[in-house]
Amino acid sequence: MDSSSEPVRFVRPVENQKRRIPVAAIMALSFGALVLLSIGGVLTLTVWANVRNTLDLLGAQSTLLVDAMEDSLRAEMGQAEGAVSGVSRLYADNEFEIDDNRMTAALSGALAGARPATAMLICTPDVVCRGVARQADGRIEPLLAEAEKTPQMRAALAEREKSDGLVWGSFVTNEHGLFANVSMPLVRDGAARGWVIAAVELHKLSEITRDLSSRFGTHAFILDGEDRIIADQRLADQPAVSEGIRPLMPLSAFGDPVLAAYPQRQAGDQFGNGRTRDVELSEINIDGEDRSWWSGDGYVAITRQISGYGAEPWTIGAYFQGSEIGREVERVVGSAMLGLGAMAAAVIVAILLGRRISRPIGQIAGQATRVANFDLEDVEPLPRSRVKELDEQALAFNAMLVGLRAFSTYIPRSLVAKLVRSGEIGVAEPHEAVVTVMFTDIVGFTTLSEELDVTVASDLLNRHFALLCRAIDAHGGTVDKFLGDGMMAFFGAPDRLKGHAAAAVRAAIQIRHDIAADNKAAAAEDRPPLRVRIGIHTGPVVVGNIGASDRVNYTIIGDTVNVSQRLEGLGKELAPEEETAIAISAETASRLDERFEVESAGLHRLRGRGEPVEVFLVGDVGAAVAVRQQAGAA
Repeated sequence: MDSSSEPVRFVRPVENQKRRIPVAAIMALSFGALVLLSIGGVLTLTVWANVRNTLDLLGAQSTLLVDAMEDSLRAEMGQAEGAVSGVSRLYADNEFEIDDNRMTAALSGALAGARPATAMLICTPDVVCRGVARQADGRIEPLLAEAEKTPQMRAALAEREKSDGLVWGSFVTNEHGLFANVSMPLVRDGAARGWVIAAVELHKLSEITRDLSSRFGTHAFILDGEDRIIADQRLADQPAVSEGIRPLMPLSAFGDPVLAAYPQRQAGDQFGNGRTRDVELSEINIDGEDRSWWSGDGYVAITRQISGYGAEPWTIGAYFQGSEIGREVERVVGSAMLGLGAMAAAVIVAILLGRRISRPIGQIAGQATRVANFDLEDVEPLPRSRVKELDEQALAFNAMLVGLRAFSTYIPRSLVAKLVRSGEIGVAEPHEAVVTVMFTDIVGFTTLSEELDVTVASDLLNRHFALLCRAIDAHGGTVDKFLGDGMMAFFGAPDRLKGHAAAAVRAAIQIRHDIAADNKAAAAEDRPPLRVRIGIHTGPVVVGNIGASDRVNYTIIGDTVNVSQRLEGLGKELAPEEETAIAISAETASRLDERFEVESAGLHRLRGRGEPVEVFLVGDVGAAVAVRQQAGAA
């Protein structure tokens, strides 16, 4: 029948006891995520756009470089083509005859206008060639007519018989150097009488690559197909005939490691194909390692193939070290890293800002929980805030706290806490219940108060009531009201407290021991000792909100209340010498177990009741043990 009880605390309904996310975490994560998405998105788009623009710009510049190179080459070679075409037209128009003075003049004029050409020849079907040549000092001198003896030239002339238009022949080598040549038949009366040939020394093409390399800051070159060198800036710096490097050498023997690795190049797909048109951008690693093209050992080649100057297409282009572009990319990456650092700092600041803004909300939540538990002494006023809404909230909360502290002086906190804790609708509506009622009273306090100063008397009474309230609250009871120097309390409502009779008797025993201890302290502090009478009865009552519409008390009414009050008054007769007399009814005693020591005081007729009531006095031996056991369990 015994039951333990603990101090009342506000407990949220079970259905609401789910894991909740703190507002600080929500605001910090929200602000951080917002900054991360906004700045991160802008940073990602910016870096991607910068890298893409860098590569597109490279593609556009590469196209400009190759276009400039092709334009220069075609302009140079076009002069030779124009020269042979002009001579062919002059012959067709009977402006000169082969081997006369007018022929020499026509060839000299054509060679003077074709700067890249070094010689102009007219060859007849009998393989006899005559013409003019440009000397080292720029003078144009005639060449004696003689039969061509070299098999290479004879084969080239025989090949020209098969063409009736402008044609570039195979490269020709003689004691003067290596030449590309373009020819056109001399036609009169529908028959080819010979061919006019313009010879272009390849050393002239190397001078073109040198000029372009200097202008664009690259290494320009011209290849025959993909495996033989035609022109290179290194050839332009040598004599036309050299024992070292020469035109038409294989790339592997030319001595340039980048060009030697050109056949193993890897075409790049990072560049904007829409801007590069038919220009190929490829990666060249001279050591064969597969590494990024912007590394220190990587190179980028820009090439285009053009036809019309020989049996195989020529490859024109240039190469440069990839690190030159890599520096631009690294600069973009560096900017991205700075942006990432700034974004990380912004996210941290956003999180800290979110936590700072949410801190007052967390403080309000924590203090509100204490208010819900009616720990009003532990509630601290909220600090002011620079944020208008939070400041207004803090002011309102502090005003509410002042009001609650003032209001809590006049109502039992434990009662309100129990009503809140129950969570039941209509729990305060009047209803019938079986409870245990306790009345206390100080013996002779009226006479004692006449001898004391008003302040001393009120302090003494307040100290006494505080002692009583601690004991009642400790055992799950509800303080109903104070009646002069007495107190009314009940056990079993609004909480459905099992063993409420035992809890009431334990509370009375604790009051007895606390009174004894306080009286010992009173002797040392020159305070008058107090003697107390306690009456306890268990029975049915009406409990709930009772009163007028504007003034309601949560209380109990019924005969049980009257019996308890009469038992408190009877204690004066039954134990006149006891420091604390505890009188209980047979109904209450029947609900106790063997740990409590009770002694029958006989049947007594109480005022207002027809039938006599059996009364018991609570002793100290077994009861004290019960109190100690209960205190240890708590």
